[in-house]
Amino acid sequence: MMRYSKIYLLSFLIMLLPYDAYAGAKDSAHEKQISERLEQEANYTEVIWLEANNQKFIGLFNQQTAKKASGAIIFLHGMGGHADWPYIISPLRQSLPEQGWSTLSIQLPLLTMATPIEDYGKTLSPTADRIEAAVRFLRTRKFLNIVVIGHSFGAANALHYMSDGQRPEILALVAIGLQEYAFLKPSINTLKLLEDTRIPILDIYGEKDYQKVIQQADDRRIAARKGKNDSYVQVEFEGADHFFLKMEDALAKRIRGWLDKAAPGVSIMVNENFDGNDQKENEEKSP
Repeated sequence: MMRYSKIYLLSFLIMLLPYDAYAGAKDSAHEKQISERLEQEANYTEVIWLEANNQKFIGLFNQQTAKKASGAIIFLHGMGGHADWPYIISPLRQSLPEQGWSTLSIQLPLLTMATPIEDYGKTLSPTADRIEAAVRFLRTRKFLNIVVIGHSFGAANALHYMSDGQRPEILALVAIGLQEYAFLKPSINTLKLLEDTRIPILDIYGEKDYQKVIQQADDRRIAARKGKNDSYVQVEFEGADHFFLKMEDALAKRIRGWLDKAAPGVSIMVNENFDGNDQKENEEKSP
């Protein structure tokens, strides 16, 4: 528990910040302040500063420590959270490297407390660009086996990213606590996104999860079936709430077991000149 003490304190302080502290401030300034704290407080192998839409954002990278490398995982936190959120994100991104998975948790766009919450709908497109930047980074590090784990709104963002069907670099998705967000402007239809997504999906939620998450479980399963996704698996986690409090180890074990089947393989080293550009790589191999 000692290694998480600073992280819990950071998150607690963020949630207690008074309204006036951010009223009228730019969303980017809010995000910058939190990212700077993460750089100082979080546990990581390496801090990665990526860029999308002419804006830098932080990524916390942890190199796998197991002898066998399985691949890389991109973590997407929930609405209003951060890249080292103490619930689900931080425990998983720090424990899975011991099982052969390198992890990259990226900061998603944040809104200030003065911004209407429905405006998070406007962050869907910028978030997709950030995920793409994270993928490019991992490819330059020679990772070919890349999966995404998203919690809550992070899971919805992952589905939105893959909605155009042109994301072959993502091999699997773990969606934790996924639900609809009808209040967003513009809106997002997670059921339609599930129907359109063909990659292996682990839809996992808690027995004591948010009411909407539980109520929509059947609809999510039907949507995946309608989309003929035979690699969709839904699991209700006994005794767990939306944040899987005190059940992080069991959650990690369940995810790891599923990934071994859904996205097996190792981090393959390609040629030394590979820069993450698949098109260039294919042209070099063509006769």
